Amino acid sequence: MKKTILIVFLILPLLLLVACSEKEWSYKYEGATDNWNGVTEILPDKENGARFVGKIKYLGEGNIRKLQFVSDLTQTSQQTGSVPTPNFTEGHIIIFQDVPNTDSTKNDFKNGVTDEEVKSFFGDYPVFKMNWTDEEGIDHTETIYLKYVAQ
Repeated sequence: MKKTILIVFLILPLLLLVACSEKEWSYKYEGATDNWNGVTEILPDKENGARFVGKIKYLGEGNIRKLQFVSDLTQTSQQTGSVPTPNFTEGHIIIFQDVPNTDSTKNDFKNGVTDEEVKSFFGDYPVFKMNWTDEEGIDHTETIYLKYVAQ
């Protein structure tokens, strides 16, 4: 009985130490304009080191007939797309998901990165360039400058 209790007290701290060392991390860039809120989340991904998820939310009035976007996250990473009749009733919609495009960057994220390394990777201001047509057929353009959000 004493041996079992002793083993439990020796193993329990070891398990807690291992669990705490497997800390989940995430990073976030966010920005807003008069009509848009934009977010890029950097989340852990076991296979690719990280997953970059871009989301937008329409803050304006009325509905949107057509939406086109360009996301410049880094100097070498650009995502583009269009969403016909987007539905923002649930809040943000995901406009892209991407992963690092080099093995060294994948390994950097797998091994863990600091806030400063993330800021260096993405540069000063990643942007979402938004072009949309409102329900009256009027075209609009805005640029969302995303800033690092400390967590």
